[in-house]
Amino acid sequence: MPQSTFENAVFAGGGSRCFWQLGFWQGANEAGVPLTQSVQYAASTSAGCIVATAALLGRTEEALTLFKSYTAANPSNIHWDNLKPGHEGRLLPHMAMFLDAARTFLSPADLEKLASKRLEFLVTRIPGMWPAGLAAMVAFAVYGLDKRITGSLHPSWTQKLGFEPRVWSNQDAHDLDDFIAMMMASSSVPPVLPSPPYRGDRVLDGGIIDNVPAHLADGRAGRTLVLLSKRYRHPLPEAGVRTYVQPSQAITLDKFNYADPVALQAVYDLGLADGKHWAGEASSLD
Repeated sequence: MPQSTFENAVFAGGGSRCFWQLGFWQGANEAGVPLTQSVQYAASTSAGCIVATAALLGRTEEALTLFKSYTAANPSNIHWDNLKPGHEGRLLPHMAMFLDAARTFLSPADLEKLASKRLEFLVTRIPGMWPAGLAAMVAFAVYGLDKRITGSLHPSWTQKLGFEPRVWSNQDAHDLDDFIAMMMASSSVPPVLPSPPYRGDRVLDGGIIDNVPAHLADGRAGRTLVLLSKRYRHPLPEAGVRTYVQPSQAITLDKFNYADPVALQAVYDLGLADGKHWAGEASSLD
């Protein structure tokens, strides 16, 4: 099998940093590695869900242009004026922007186009009667501590606290609204990106379970490309059934920064250059 052929792809979560993945995908395709054509299965969580969807649809540049327009129209990541009497808007604009962008970008025809492929989204189920805000705070703290101490790409401590994984796919979606609700559930981070219960579960960002859910592709035919959204200080696993790729330099854009279209373009451009460089190396091994 050629080294540049991948049937599966995994998109890490990472908020605005995930636009590196879109750039990488576009760059690889332009340089002769036809990921949009060859990848039949994708797994993702959090912001990686909408990015994976755009990538498999072959609409990476359109997604960038759309979200840049939203960030250009957003003056700040915190709308302090909405705390004043008479103002009814949200203090944090992120969920409304994410939801409106997804509804603008996607159509029922896109679901039909994706019907022959499978996208899986990792969601976290909140255990017991934990308040969502407290659950998110504790889970992310434990997840971060796990990564810092173990250095693992795939931390596991949060599941020991009772947080449970749920996996939903495009083929489970009743309609476009349900598909978007599925992505919102996978991205739920109260109070920045709160999501209502999904299919009877109180939910949090799937990244609490594993922000790089490569295990979802295990057992599937073919090779898997794992697209990270940040640069790691530890060496990545050697290429085998899974091939991990990461930004060639640190991304300084915060994952919750929804107000900087220039930085968003720079993140995408870095991915574009990295994807072209990687594709050249991968093709040379065929």
